[in-house]
Amino acid sequence: MSSQRLFVLEVIFLLLFVEGLTSVSDLEWDQYKDQYKKQYRSTDNYHRDLYNKRVQVVADHNRLFSEGSVGFKLGLNEFSDTDQSVLFKFRTSIPTPPEPNTSGVTKTLGYKSYDQITEGIDWRQNGYISAVENQGTQCLSCWAFSTSGVLEAHLAKKTRSQLVPLSPKHLVDCVPYPNNGCYGGWVSVAFNYTKYYGIATKESYPYEPKGGECSWNSSYSAGTLLGHVTLTKSDEKELAEVVYNIGPVAVSIDHLHEEFELYSGGIMRIPECRSSKKDLTHSVLLVGFGTDPKWGDYWLIKNSYGTAWGEDGYFKLARNANNMCGVATLPQYPIV
Repeated sequence: MSSQRLFVLEVIFLLLFVEGLTSVSDLEWDQYKDQYKKQYRSTDNYHRDLYNKRVQVVADHNRLFSEGSVGFKLGLNEFSDTDQSVLFKFRTSIPTPPEPNTSGVTKTLGYKSYDQITEGIDWRQNGYISAVENQGTQCLSCWAFSTSGVLEAHLAKKTRSQLVPLSPKHLVDCVPYPNNGCYGGWVSVAFNYTKYYGIATKESYPYEPKGGECSWNSSYSAGTLLGHVTLTKSDEKELAEVVYNIGPVAVSIDHLHEEFELYSGGIMRIPECRSSKKDLTHSVLLVGFGTDPKWGDYWLIKNSYGTAWGEDGYFKLARNANNMCGVATLPQYPIV
């Protein structure tokens, strides 16, 4: 189904709810399932009921957006019939790894302090950021995508050569406990693995949204790292300095909110978002920041939900907004 046709369907859904109807038709539900190749082992009533609810959420929220009351909009997407918090319960058995002392931020000649930074930055413009991929709705492999993404960015920046996309699937299959493949993991554990074993290219170890046996020979590594830095101050100004002067950063956020799953553009603010380390549930790649003339400062972040989600796979998160969703709680980047 074309994106134009899906847009028309969304408009129809919104009009229906404005008129007070409470469910989508069989045809509309079938078209949604066809768009995202949805298949269920048994009855689809659970997913359809959740989808109906989400259509109403989108309509209500976007009414506020059109009135100028909120700075971001929602839309229907691949995640509109799923509840990520249910899947995330499988991650609760994965302990939070201790963060050992890491090398501090190295401030080279010309390093600008926050007060000296007068404009934003977008590392995509330098060719250091690979294409957005989709981890899938049933695989909690975000940690592998943020790890591979930040590694390939820093390797490309260091060598000033063409970016080589790296393999999140290699990490899903091979990084040991406490990481657990499609059931979740931590960026620092993946960094430590890559330090000793390297990482494959995306081409040589392509992604599938499922775990598998580790089939990797470290002698064919496409890249490695010397160590990594973990920022520990929960300081958004320090984080902005690092992004501006050093490069993209892997960050983790509290994402188990409907606003996040249904996000389709603008600067996201979620009042219920938490920021403590124990509440960080999703790893993403921070590639820049800027300021909107109406809605203020924002972070520019690459997600791993495919390009049909958000702003072509990216989202803007409110910056200097009391550490929104914990974006500054656990920032990490590699030393290559």
